[in-house]
Amino acid sequence: MSTPPSPHPGYQQAPGPYPQQPGPYQQAPGPYQQPGPYAQAPGAYQQPAPGPYQQAPAPYPPQQVAAGYGQAPAPYPQAPAAYPSAAAPAPGGPGCEVCGAAPAARVTVRGHQGMLIVMRNLWRKGTFCHPCALSVFRKMQSDTMVKGWWGPMSMIITPITLLINLFTLSRIRKLPAPTAAYGPGLDPGQPVLRRPAGMLGLIPLTGFCLVFLFVLFALATA
Repeated sequence: MSTPPSPHPGYQQAPGPYPQQPGPYQQAPGPYQQPGPYAQAPGAYQQPAPGPYQQAPAPYPPQQVAAGYGQAPAPYPQAPAAYPSAAAPAPGGPGCEVCGAAPAARVTVRGHQGMLIVMRNLWRKGTFCHPCALSVFRKMQSDTMVKGWWGPMSMIITPITLLINLFTLSRIRKLPAPTAAYGPGLDPGQPVLRRPAGMLGLIPLTGFCLVFLFVLFALATA
């Protein structure tokens, strides 16, 4: 049987006795080649280049002090306060919390306000000098004499509050005249019975005293 002719007679390749060997430049696989599609190229752990946003040196370096001249003064020295605080304590003891004068004492002035059905107890605590404490006392006492009677229970609580304030007044009068004030204090003003509220409050106070004396007389003669 004869062999059919090749369709490309010009490139007929007969199997020769010497088959073609692989090329001499074929790259053999490296010993550290990482398998998989994301193989690491050699030299991947090189140190990256410095970033473009490096921190610039401070434009105003701290002032150096020459040896032997001590510490340099601050560039912006703080000026002393022209007006000291009003509540600053005076030297030699605690000062008044209003004007800062000394001597001062811790006092509590009470007040009461009756409103028919409900009532309200008031007080003011603080460290005051003689004029400031006297001003607080006269204000609270005169307001209580006018506004403290208008309620069933207030008719009993109001005279008790006024009596407690009288004991506080005795402590206030023992305070000497203040010295070294740091600010304006409270004006004591007129005494309680010379104020309009104090004079108006004498009416219910007198009525309460008359009722109280009548009850005592009734109990004594019963």
